[in-house]
Amino acid sequence: MSGTPNTLVRRRGMLVAVAVAVSVTIGACASLPFGKGGDTWTLYAGLIKTQGYTVGSPLSSSGLHVLQRPTDKPNEALQRVLGTTPSDDFGWYHIGWNTPRISGIAVNPSNPATMFLAGGNGVLRTYDAGASWKIVTGWQVTEVQDVAVDPANPAEVYLGSGYGVWRTRDSGETWIESNEGIARKYTQAVAVDSDTPRRVFAATERGIFLSTNGAESWRRVGPEGLNVMDLQQSISNPMVWMAATDGDGLWKSVDDGNTWAKQENTHGSSYYVVAIDPFDERNIAATGWDTGVSLTMDGGATWVRIGDELPTPHGYEVIFDRNEAGRLWFATLEGGMYFTEDAGATWSSAGLPGTMVFDMLFVNMEGAVSK
Repeated sequence: MSGTPNTLVRRRGMLVAVAVAVSVTIGACASLPFGKGGDTWTLYAGLIKTQGYTVGSPLSSSGLHVLQRPTDKPNEALQRVLGTTPSDDFGWYHIGWNTPRISGIAVNPSNPATMFLAGGNGVLRTYDAGASWKIVTGWQVTEVQDVAVDPANPAEVYLGSGYGVWRTRDSGETWIESNEGIARKYTQAVAVDSDTPRRVFAATERGIFLSTNGAESWRRVGPEGLNVMDLQQSISNPMVWMAATDGDGLWKSVDDGNTWAKQENTHGSSYYVVAIDPFDERNIAATGWDTGVSLTMDGGATWVRIGDELPTPHGYEVIFDRNEAGRLWFATLEGGMYFTEDAGATWSSAGLPGTMVFDMLFVNMEGAVSK
């Protein structure tokens, strides 16, 4: 990876890195790229306002946030829960409880008014797009790091926590500890195969584990000993998976997660999260501690480092846009949110200064109906 920002250009099937002058719009929040209106996908973020925080003081708009610009036309279920005043000038609205950590966001794709949040004190559930919430786990379940819904069976939900994986078959009314076969329980992320019901992956401190029976039992896939921080499946090509690790770089699978190969020129870096472009699985981005954004546009054959001109090279979250191909969002550590539409040649500020963003998710709110 290079320390020089580059824009990436495909030419006759080959990837060429071209050095460019980098522009960053940091002052006023950018009006781009929200002039069209009518976007189908809505961006959610789980965050905490940390900059300048004094221990013992009330939290300042921490928890679940949703991005709504003046040109947006939110679904009726979402419109009812939006406050009258955004959290910042860019258009982020705080919805739901004021809570110090939301580590994961998941929705029922059949009715996205049903959402699950991974919180420090358990899993939170809403049936009405965030108007009301309930903690659906008991005292045994804490330090929840991630939550995932089986798209084929939305009542089946999985959580990963400091104490392992738990599952529910009734939308969170009852939970069962589900760690048979997992060597070390600490689980940073869980992911359900979009193509195969009850095929679940767990990112643990001792590697990647796979269950084919809805978390009733597990087996390790890939190398032993990887401290895995995140797992993502490609939307455009579900056979492609990516894993982010602490200290061992990025890993890729092209056979639906059965075998994994190291991305050689990312080895040694600590990544918290990895993202795959929903429009093109060759575009992959990752971020972590002192990494800026690592970006490839050829499926991992070559990587470049972008974003070093932003306030900090540390990031907790990165995600590709679901509405606009080529748009990439980067949540820096307390330096605010930014997006680029040209592979890092230019960046625009997107609000949320002084925050740590732990998860972001694009949700298609069309058809959301409150129960």
